[in-house]
Amino acid sequence: MNRPRTAQPLLHIALASGLALWLAVPLPAQAQDTGWLAEAKAKLPPSLVAGRVIRLDEEALKATVAVFPAGADSPATPGSVFTPLQVLEVHLKSDNGTFAVATTTVRPRRPDEPADDDSESYQAELRAVLAAMRKAEPEVEPCRIKGWALNNTRHSLPVRAAPSAQAKVVGRLAPVHVTPESGQGSEEGWRVEFDITGYSHGWFRITHATPPGAPYGDPPPRGYPKTYSGTGWIRASDAGGAYANSQMPVRRLLSYPHVDAPGEPPGTDVAGPDGALSIDGTLVRLFACSANWALTESRDGRRGWWRGICSNQVTNCS
Repeated sequence: MNRPRTAQPLLHIALASGLALWLAVPLPAQAQDTGWLAEAKAKLPPSLVAGRVIRLDEEALKATVAVFPAGADSPATPGSVFTPLQVLEVHLKSDNGTFAVATTTVRPRRPDEPADDDSESYQAELRAVLAAMRKAEPEVEPCRIKGWALNNTRHSLPVRAAPSAQAKVVGRLAPVHVTPESGQGSEEGWRVEFDITGYSHGWFRITHATPPGAPYGDPPPRGYPKTYSGTGWIRASDAGGAYANSQMPVRRLLSYPHVDAPGEPPGTDVAGPDGALSIDGTLVRLFACSANWALTESRDGRRGWWRGICSNQVTNCS
């Protein structure tokens, strides 16, 4: 949904300034020499990809690089925030003032190797809460995002008791409701909104669905198809949403649900003035979720993980 949203110039300025500050933090001189890093990456097994350089100790001739499972940005093998993190420990040698790789070792990431994330304490608390749920229900990846229904026909969307097309239909989500208020420059109308609390094999578990337009004081009339507000499952392809401003260090889609994971800059048609991904109407597809992250596709065709998905159909999700 590309519904126009209220401009927030001060927010955009703040984000641009934050990104500029993050990019301006100087790495040690030798860390800017990517020769050793490219050499270290080449030694990784195909099952891993390298992310941020966590630490470079020039005196000890040792570097630590975040690494993540390859293929975690594929809908067939989505990543999980609950997978134990790893690092590539690189032992270096100095050759005429230039670093080269001596040996590399992949090992578990230690608590004293924190993420580059001001909100890490909150993220850790959330993971701890959801990890207990995942342990009790291992077939379901627990999530904390919001979305809206993508039933573009005049028919209600079935909500099932389990993540299967053969499961019992426990309720339905009302179709799009078009009113003068819902237009606001678009003809798409109001959509049912809901919380997404879990993911399993191409299905989202949803709850607390609201009738189309109800959160905006424009509920459907009596006699309009009802919206089931209980818990149930819909196909991931039947859910949409919007990128929320989650204050990640760098705003781009990542290959894994972690701020230190690698990612590609957004295409020019979806990049803001600061070169970061614009959150305004650029999300076109949801594939999976893990905690408060979602595997998505943006309008430029890029696929990756973003932290924070909301269901606001009127303004930017800040």
